[in-house]
Amino acid sequence: MLAKFYSLDECYDQDKVYDRLDELYEDAKIDYEIIEDDLIRIKDTGLTMKEKKELVKFFEENDVIEYNDFDEDIEDEDDDDDEEEEDFDF
Repeated sequence: MLAKFYSLDECYDQDKVYDRLDELYEDAKIDYEIIEDDLIRIKDTGLTMKEKKELVKFFEENDVIEYNDFDEDIEDEDDDDDEEEEDFDF
């Protein structure tokens, strides 16, 4: 029901969405992080089924779309490359 990634690219009120996510984070219901400019990763850490449904509905009402095409492995590889480059002093 609750996806792992969501895009805020089409969201018209991102501040409202971030406020809601912050509330849930402070209540220890979710962990979330901004992956790219308009892409967030969400981890459920204590939402009830009702809260999950409410959050999904909230996302739908605010044009926050589920983003299943994001490949975490590619991001992790990019992060590894950056770290390796930092090890070399030219």
